[in-house]
Amino acid sequence: MLLLVSCYVILGSVPLHLEMDDDDERRMLIVRAAGLVAAVYAYFVSRLVQCQMARPRITYAPMSAMDEERHRNLNRIYNFNDVECVNMLRMRRTPFFQLCELLKSRNLLRDSIHNNVEEQVAMFLHVVGHNQRFRVIHQSWRRSVETVSRYFKEVLYAIGELRDDMIKAPTGETPLKIRNSPRWYPYFKVIS
Repeated sequence: MLLLVSCYVILGSVPLHLEMDDDDERRMLIVRAAGLVAAVYAYFVSRLVQCQMARPRITYAPMSAMDEERHRNLNRIYNFNDVECVNMLRMRRTPFFQLCELLKSRNLLRDSIHNNVEEQVAMFLHVVGHNQRFRVIHQSWRRSVETVSRYFKEVLYAIGELRDDMIKAPTGETPLKIRNSPRWYPYFKVIS
């Protein structure tokens, strides 16, 4: 639409049939052609800028051997099967991706230029699920200890923000299954 309006303004503003000599007509035609070229150029530049702004601007360097190993490790964990995912993260793939999507949708975690949300949550779950030290995670995930520590804290904070929705406060009464069982109830009696 902008291009059509620009062409109309450029080509239709001064009629060619006025009393002009050939040099003036030629000069006016050149001015109009230059205006048309400028309008088309401006249109394509604006479209190019809009396309570049629409997609995220993340650039990656060539993958090193460590990056390739990390991607193989991640694919083995959460793209292979549920058994491997449970062994590594103590969680099946579906709840894992639902948790990641929940954290993304609430803007608690975001992809960074080098690390996506799934990898951040997987590192956190691996530390918590296996009682691993950051130094061990550094070796297996090919991230620096500082990076592992930073993302662990970010995911821990994000999980803490879900406490009202995910963590149910305990009630003061003993469940009926325990209360009716002679095997368990003696240990849960309140001595007054």
